[in-house]
Amino acid sequence: KHSCMLQHVYEMWLGALSTVISSLVMMGDSPKPEVFRYINEPSNVAEKCIFCKIGDGRVKPGKHGRDDLVYENERIIAFHDISPGANEHILVVPKEHVKNCWQLSPELLYEMDHVADQLLDKFNSENNRSRKLFIRPPFNSVYHVHLHVMVLPFTGSMCSVRRLGFMSPLFHISPDKLKKYFEQNP
Repeated sequence: KHSCMLQHVYEMWLGALSTVISSLVMMGDSPKPEVFRYINEPSNVAEKCIFCKIGDGRVKPGKHGRDDLVYENERIIAFHDISPGANEHILVVPKEHVKNCWQLSPELLYEMDHVADQLLDKFNSENNRSRKLFIRPPFNSVYHVHLHVMVLPFTGSMCSVRRLGFMSPLFHISPDKLKKYFEQNP
């Protein structure tokens, strides 16, 4: 009971910190992506979540809903990030609503990682450095798990908070490290 209460306080504190950081990230001329966060999951989460709307076809991805999916199967979609942090920046997203990377099933994690590898084969023909990562909660702007697939170099200001999130392991975790965690903590 005590542990559950501490977890709730911790999530609230991190949520507030995340909102402040996201506000700093959103400053300037960059597009303002739809933000979707919550402490207690709403009963109608699929109605409110932008990634659920894209996943079931109610909304197209991209600025003003003008982009197409770059990948789709029965469980996963992928599309370009609305505010790319690298030369190529694609989000791999499960159609089913999963709040964050810690709530993924190992099977879905492996499938998302496999899709990310396929996309890197397709979009990284020059074999540039790349990065695959999940932003650690509560620092993600959308509380629907998404795997960032990035072909480097990074874009944007060297001093941007968003770029720091992609560069610092304090703010992200790779699929390989997450797989290792799940293997050690079944």
